[in-house]
Amino acid sequence: MNQTPQRALLCLLLMATGLLAPAAATDAPNVIILVADDQGWGDMSLHGGKRVPTPNIDRLFRESRELTTFLTCPVCSPTRAGFLTARHPLRLGAGPNVGGELNLAETTIGDFFQGLGYRTGAFGKWHNGNEPDTPKFRTAFRTAFTHLPNKKFIPGAGANAHGFDRTVVYYGGGPDKFTRKAYGDQLTSWFHDLDYRPDEQGYLADLIVKHATRFIREESGRGKPFFCYVPFDQVHHPLQAKPNLLARVPDHVTDRKQRIHAAQLLSLDDGVGAILKTIDEVGIRENTIVWYFSDNGGLPEGSSLPFRGHKHKTFEGGVHVPASIRWPAAGFNGGRFDGMLGHLDVMPTLAGLLEKSLQTARPIDGVDCSDALRNGGDTPVKDYYWAWRDHEVARTSRWKLFQYIGRNELYDMRHDVEESSNEASANPGVVAQLSRRIKTWREDLQIASPLVAPKRNDKPSPRGEVMEITLTQTEKVSPQDSLRVQFAVREHRVHLGDRVEFDLMVPKGNYLRSGFFISPYKNGEPPVFNVRMGLDQFGRLQIPGPATRSGPGKWEHRIVAMGHEAPLLRTFHAVYFHSNRPGNFKIYVDNLRIRRADGRLLPVWENNTHNRIVIPKQLPEAFRNLKIRAVPLTDL
Repeated sequence: MNQTPQRALLCLLLMATGLLAPAAATDAPNVIILVADDQGWGDMSLHGGKRVPTPNIDRLFRESRELTTFLTCPVCSPTRAGFLTARHPLRLGAGPNVGGELNLAETTIGDFFQGLGYRTGAFGKWHNGNEPDTPKFRTAFRTAFTHLPNKKFIPGAGANAHGFDRTVVYYGGGPDKFTRKAYGDQLTSWFHDLDYRPDEQGYLADLIVKHATRFIREESGRGKPFFCYVPFDQVHHPLQAKPNLLARVPDHVTDRKQRIHAAQLLSLDDGVGAILKTIDEVGIRENTIVWYFSDNGGLPEGSSLPFRGHKHKTFEGGVHVPASIRWPAAGFNGGRFDGMLGHLDVMPTLAGLLEKSLQTARPIDGVDCSDALRNGGDTPVKDYYWAWRDHEVARTSRWKLFQYIGRNELYDMRHDVEESSNEASANPGVVAQLSRRIKTWREDLQIASPLVAPKRNDKPSPRGEVMEITLTQTEKVSPQDSLRVQFAVREHRVHLGDRVEFDLMVPKGNYLRSGFFISPYKNGEPPVFNVRMGLDQFGRLQIPGPATRSGPGKWEHRIVAMGHEAPLLRTFHAVYFHSNRPGNFKIYVDNLRIRRADGRLLPVWENNTHNRIVIPKQLPEAFRNLKIRAVPLTDL
């Protein structure tokens, strides 16, 4: 910036007298990241939302560079992990599903700003690990679960350990908004740094804003820049709103759930307004970066229109979210940027905007988009990828490919953001190219995909005592009516490279040779393997229960990948029986285990050790004569 000689002299005099800080202290912008929870594209009035107005969010977007193609994961914690580290959450053990503990070896955005001399703070939802191990919380945990004496407390590192000087946070997904109780409404999660504070009173959204604005006020007067991360709780479930918020919802919103959701939107908007007002009151608006985005698409009770789908979907309604960046001093005070970027690109882009080198302990996946944001032009982000349950997705600025077992869906994102017209058959070359890119990405991340037949084909190796199950089925049944024989196992968290493997044999005789399969599961949920995912090494889906390839009396080794389940907890494995015709089953099982990517084995059943079998107390109507026993291999 050019200065007149008189202004330069004045600046030197002011600096000498201490009335003006050196340029290095004043030029560094403050940075505030506001992350809404489950806010869909259509949940703001600027984007056409009609239930309640969102004037504060709308104003922020009008005063910002709107990022019209900002992409996230379809659920909360993977997006947050990716944002914090600029690394794909699947690399971190934090995806594609929710959960997981962020490794302390990862360089976070908090670490980055601490390294620049910033004071750092986080206020709100920390969904990237468990509560830290403090005596007060451990006592509260034991008290809350006296009825479950074997329930183990698994502590986390805590948010402060990831580069934050000051934190006021809760851990996990969606606690009660009035009590902050989580763990099935058993135990409050609320910490000031490492100080467990279960007795602090207030509506959760109000507490988050109170502590965030206090941090902004305090730090703005210290003469050094600050970084403030505000992961809101709104508008995540449970749907709970204060009476005064509900009273502000217009009468035309009559559905009860939609009314509560709308009230929570008002709370989110109020919180954004309070933070923006604080920024103005302390006089730091011009040189403060405010970056706003939602962690995923909207809830079914909300709106992700005009996009298809919502949270838990990889359609645009689940991953294409409202986002904007405001920095008046750099000219980010209006307009729009239509290029593709997303949660992985926030940290490298901020480093670029601040013209600082970003040094991380591990390679990142995010891209620095600062030049495109400053000067216009094409985004440097070439693609985004998702693995989600029964499919995998690649998105470029032009195309979006969904790969399922046996079919593809391809959408032209320049002309069909609603993803309504499948162009796969008309563009086989595009499908082939994006399929290769998904394969490369999958192999790079070492995803054990249940959509891909494992390449291993180990030989069976039963030994000692094997498990025998005999059963009579009296009529044809569907998979939904199957009989489940479960193995009780120690709860484990699924890793991205996990594969289930086991040895299986049907003896000689008049026995059904198909109509059964083995799958992990969790109580109250269906089996992991289903009609859409779970290919074994022979390319067969496990439902409806493929016949053994080996002859009668010969053992077969089967391998099925389950990486899309990561990082969920899975408690049981089970044999499911459901033949399409009546008959007798007799099967033998051994070496049931999980093989991890590094070769480690987690035994479930081996030689009648490790676990117990849970025999159903009552059989479904079509089944009878169930018998389970351990049999010496030498007796067969």
